[in-house]
Parts: sequence; C-alpha cells; structure tokens
Amino acid sequence: MSASPRAFSDYEAALKMAYEEEVSGEAFFEALAGLHEGTLHQALTLMAQMERVTARVLSPLFAKRLSEACDIAALRRAGMQDAEALRATSAQDLLVHMRDDYPAYVTEFEWVVQMAPHEDRPLAQVLVEHEVAIIEFARAELAGDAHSLGFLKQFLTGWGDV
Repeated sequence: MSASPRAFSDYEAALKMAYEEEVSGEAFFEALAGLHEGTLHQALTLMAQMERVTARVLSPLFAKRLSEACDIAALRRAGMQDAEALRATSAQDLLVHMRDDYPAYVTEFEWVVQMAPHEDRPLAQVLVEHEVAIIEFARAELAGDAHSLGFLKQFLTGWGDV
C-alpha cells in the first residue's frame, strides 16, 4: 500500500469527509470514463454509479448527524478537476494506483464504521464495501481476468442500483 490512511478526530468529521468524497468521486469517475475506452471505460462508469449509490446510502446519516449542507456543485467541480489532472495517466498506471493506494481508503472507512453509532453501522459499511470492490476489480483487471467487472456489478446489485 503506497498511500497512508488519514485519521479523524470524530465520527461526524469522518462522515462528512466520506460523504463529500463520494459526491466528488461520482464526477471524478464520470470524467475519467470519458478519457478511456473498453473495459476501463465501462469500469469507470460503474464506479461513478457506485459513488452515487454510496452517497445516496450515506445521505440519511449525513442529514441526521451533520447540520451543515455541502456545496454539491463545488464538490463535482473538484472531482472533474481531479480527473483532469490524471488525463495523461495510462490505464495500467490508473489500475495500479487503485490497487496500491485505495486500501488506505478501506482502512479509513473501517474506522468510520467502528466510530459510528451502532444504528449507523449497517449503512456506513457501504463505504468499506465499495472500496473493496474497486480494489478487487483493479487486481483482477491487472491479472487479465475477463470477469473483472463482476466485482463492481456485484456491489451495485447488492446495494440496489443494477
């Protein structure tokens, strides 16, 4: 794992960060999908759906636990800018980045689930599951597995968007 997980002082701060990153992540993956073809285009499109589903699942927790609204338009712009910064990144390097750096998100999201009040945990678990699906896709795709998209589709089916 190349990236290091961030630490959060409390559940609300972690939940806010997670929700905002899912909103910006949808735009990020949509924009990246426009830069690639074939299986990676399909995967990035599915990942954008995954981010949307994850934000949707988290939205009741966000509304219940946090009083301030977020600027959706600004978050989407940030996601598109982040994707633009990766314009010159090859498909191979993007997959390696997902495989090697996204486990830091899993660690962060496991902390979110652990910090969450008991009643929030079943919904907060979506954070862990969507990152694991992306990592498993990247590993499978790098290994040449023709069924790599199955990890992404399985997540979407399980959380109700396919």
